[in-house]
Amino acid sequence: MTLVSKCSFVLHNGRVRDSATQREAQRRQTRARLLDAAIVEFQRAGTNAADINAIVKAAGVARSTFYFHFPTKEHVLLELIRRDEVSLADELGRFLDTHHDLPSVLTTIISSVMALESRWGSALFHDVIGLYLSPTRPEREQWTSHPIFLLLAAEIERARIRGDLYDDVDAHHSAAFFLLGVYALLTTVGESPSERDVALEKFVTSTLRSLQPGPPHRDARLNR
Repeated sequence: MTLVSKCSFVLHNGRVRDSATQREAQRRQTRARLLDAAIVEFQRAGTNAADINAIVKAAGVARSTFYFHFPTKEHVLLELIRRDEVSLADELGRFLDTHHDLPSVLTTIISSVMALESRWGSALFHDVIGLYLSPTRPEREQWTSHPIFLLLAAEIERARIRGDLYDDVDAHHSAAFFLLGVYALLTTVGESPSERDVALEKFVTSTLRSLQPGPPHRDARLNR
């Protein structure tokens, strides 16, 4: 290969890489616009009644583009979960860098999850939470893909190693049971703040009793 040929090859490959990078950036921007537009429409009409045409019009794309990124409305909810879980995990990570114990970790997680209701609105919040418990969700649940789950499981395991918990506690199962229990309560208990607080505080207390040996625990208090 001549020097000119080598230079042409390098320039060609560089242009190909730049083009691929630009396409990927454009794809992500389009996906983000669609997600933002879908959230607005879901909040307005509810997930089931949301108008796809309104979403694609707001995002400035074709209807087929929506289905390329999100085959179903449930895929939009999954993307919303993934996006906002990252920020929740960052907040929890900062909390875990401070002095804490397991009860405060559990109540902090609940408070963080419930803060999403203010961010999303009640209807969208219940649609998202209900997706965790739906047998028809478009993707099989993989707890290890959820940063909140991983942080909680690691915290439970550290408490077990310290001797704070029963020796046979399974950190991964305990974290999954706790999170599923929180989501189940939030979808079944009434929307009265006091009623939900009582139910969630009792759930935290019963969770701790199942994990920790020793005298009965006082009821936990949610962080507000």
